[in-house]
Amino acid sequence: MTGVTDAPRWPRRGYAWYVVILLMVLYLCSFLDRNIITLLVEPLKRDLDLSDVEIGMLYGLAFAAFYTTLGLFAAGMADLWNRPAVIAVGVVLWSLATAACGLATNYAQLFVARMLVGVGQAALSPAAYSLIADYFPPRVRLRATATYAAGLYLGIGLATLTGGLVINWVAGGGSAELPVIGSLRGWQVVFIVVGLPGVLLGVLTLASVRETARIGEAPEAGVSARSFVRFLGGPQRTLYLTHFLGFSCQVTYSYSFGAWTPSFLIREFGWTQAQTGLGLGSVTLVTAPLGVYLGSVAAQRLRRRWPRDAEIRVAFAIALIALPFAVAFPFASTATQALALIGVTQCLISMPFGISPVALNEVTPNRFRARIIAVYLFCVNLLGLSLGPVGVALLTERVFGSPDRLPLALATMAVCTMPLAAVIFRVCAPAYRQVARNRA
Repeated sequence: MTGVTDAPRWPRRGYAWYVVILLMVLYLCSFLDRNIITLLVEPLKRDLDLSDVEIGMLYGLAFAAFYTTLGLFAAGMADLWNRPAVIAVGVVLWSLATAACGLATNYAQLFVARMLVGVGQAALSPAAYSLIADYFPPRVRLRATATYAAGLYLGIGLATLTGGLVINWVAGGGSAELPVIGSLRGWQVVFIVVGLPGVLLGVLTLASVRETARIGEAPEAGVSARSFVRFLGGPQRTLYLTHFLGFSCQVTYSYSFGAWTPSFLIREFGWTQAQTGLGLGSVTLVTAPLGVYLGSVAAQRLRRRWPRDAEIRVAFAIALIALPFAVAFPFASTATQALALIGVTQCLISMPFGISPVALNEVTPNRFRARIIAVYLFCVNLLGLSLGPVGVALLTERVFGSPDRLPLALATMAVCTMPLAAVIFRVCAPAYRQVARNRA
């Protein structure tokens, strides 16, 4: 069990930022490994004789079920044991599992490998957010957390940007000869090449990232699962419930935006997959990390006037400001206009991802931080993955009755989620202020 102290002794600034950058790279790799399967749908269907439903199960259920549920277990380990070790084991596991996807010869093997990707990635964010909170004083914590969170969009953007090249090569029947393994199809090579470098990163994490003292809690403080459940049911339950639901609404729209924007560009403007990958990937790589950074800057500035609930105020404002852009881009008259509005929308909806974990850490005892982050990730991913992409599809097919109504479905999803998020954040703000005041 790692030590806890009331006297903060922060690690050296240069080393602390090295750790954050390394964690950001791990986060980037996690999303690259997680989403690479979306670029390989057609060759997987062709070579393994898979249906759309089976592909959906590989992307959704196989990964998400274990990622969300085992995240709670991994977070409990991170609250009790060495956090860098927990992260390193997870990185090595998901990297080997990603490479194992490239060795699969049937659906069952691929399904199990995707399950293990989810198991490994469940260990990263709860431990990383907890570690960052103990590496930086409050005045720098927002920026450090936003830097880590930017890895999410860098991974998505990189996967999208390189998608055109991957699709062209794999669709053309590309193959390669590897030592020991022998001849592999293009999609198999992609999984192996993307996965194996993560093993080295896991070893680097274990060798170079040091555990640090947990700030602000006595060593004898309760850390059992029962004490955590009692804590969640305490006076702060309204805060946590509204925080989880408010950000879940925003994430639901974010997932639907990410899942269907490529199809929107292809259907509405006749873009190829390669064009979509280049255009959308370039926009995502610039605007999404910028949004994460601007969200942290805005919260830091607002703390001067509203020190107890600045993050919630920013989230409330984002929900309202992003709405008109999210409604406008599906009805753009040209591809250039659409891409510009998509960039603004992407920047705005990315802003909460750097501040939501900080808002939790600021009002959560150190001994529970990893687990509260795990519950948060469980909620936003469960609701976001189950309601976002599927919700747009149901609107398109069942409500509006035609795939050509995708723009209307995207706009409707924004109208359903963003205002609801704003209302929930209005309820969250006073509860957050009260808990923050009690902890002061």
